[in-house]
Amino acid sequence: MSNKITINKKEINNKEINNIEIKNLTKKFGNFTAVDKINLTIKEGEIFGFLGPNGAGKTTTISMLTTLIRPTSGTAIIAGHDMLTEDVDVRSIIGVVPQSFSLFAELTAQENLEYIGKLYGMSTNSIKDRSEYLLKQVALYEHRDRIAGVFSGGMKQRLSLAASIMSNPKILFMDEPTTGLDPQSRIAIRELTEQLNSEGMTIVYTTHDMEEADKICDRIVIMDQGKIIADGTSDQLKHLIMSGHLIEVRLGLEEKRDMHNVIQELKKLSFIKSVVYNKDVLNITVDTKVGTFYSISDFFHKKNIIIEEIQYKEPSLEDVFVHLTKKELRD
Repeated sequence: MSNKITINKKEINNKEINNIEIKNLTKKFGNFTAVDKINLTIKEGEIFGFLGPNGAGKTTTISMLTTLIRPTSGTAIIAGHDMLTEDVDVRSIIGVVPQSFSLFAELTAQENLEYIGKLYGMSTNSIKDRSEYLLKQVALYEHRDRIAGVFSGGMKQRLSLAASIMSNPKILFMDEPTTGLDPQSRIAIRELTEQLNSEGMTIVYTTHDMEEADKICDRIVIMDQGKIIADGTSDQLKHLIMSGHLIEVRLGLEEKRDMHNVIQELKKLSFIKSVVYNKDVLNITVDTKVGTFYSISDFFHKKNIIIEEIQYKEPSLEDVFVHLTKKELRD
C-alpha cells in the first residue's frame, strides 16, 4: 500500500463493557489437552493479543470462540451470546481472518466479497457499496476483477481482511494474519487493524511475533501448553521480570579503570536499586524515570568521568516469554 492510512485512535469509554467472557474453556484431542481450563475477559474496544509459540493453544482457542470447533468443556459468552447454545447468533456478529487464505481462488476479488455478502443476506445495493468501499480501503480496488488465486500473499491477506468485515462485525478475530508476509504487507495489515479498532471494532489478535504484539495490542495474554501464564499490558508484562527501569551507561574508552569505589558511591543514590559493571558498561536499575538521566549524568560529571552514551534498556516481550517458560520459542 503506497498511502499510509491516517489513524485517529479512539478513546475507550471508562465504563468497562465485556465483549467476551471465557469460562473454564478446555479442548482435548484424545489424551492431549490443547487448551486447559482458561478463564479470561476481553473488553469492548480492545486490541487483545494472544501471544505464544506454535502449539501453545492460541489457534485452538480462536477456533472454539469462532464456533469452528466445540470445546470439551467450558464455554464463552460473546457479546451476550453463549457460543454453545447461540452459535448462529455468535457467527452473525463476528468476523474471522484465518492463518491461511480460505476464499475462492477461482473467483475475482469482487466476486469473493459479493459471495460473502450474499451469505449474510445483504441486499444487492449494499453488497455493491460495501465491497467497493472495502476494496478501496485495502488497496485492491484496481485489482477487483483479477482472480484471487494469482494474488501475492499480502494481497490475499488484505482480501481476507476485507471479506471478514463485509458484515461490519462487532468483533474481529485475526489468527496470525501477518505470518509469512513481507514487511510492507505486515505494516499494511497492522494499519488496517488499528483503523478498524479506532472505528469501534474489538480485535482479538493471535501471533507468535513478540514485536508485533508489542506494537499493536492494548492487552496481551501469553499462552504456553494450553494455559494462560501471564495477562496484562505490554509494560505490565515486561515488569513481571524486572521491578524498576534499567539504564545502560557506556563510559568513554579512557574510563576503563577500577570502578569499585565509584560504584559504591553510585549505589548510595536514593533512586538506584542496583548497579552491575561489565567492562565499560554500567547497568543501573532505578525505581523511577523522573530526573534519573540528569542525576546520573551529574554524578559522573562531578567525578570527571566521561559518559559516551546513556539510554533506557527495557526488557522485551521475548525476554518475558523466555523468563516465564524457561525456554526459547518453539517452531
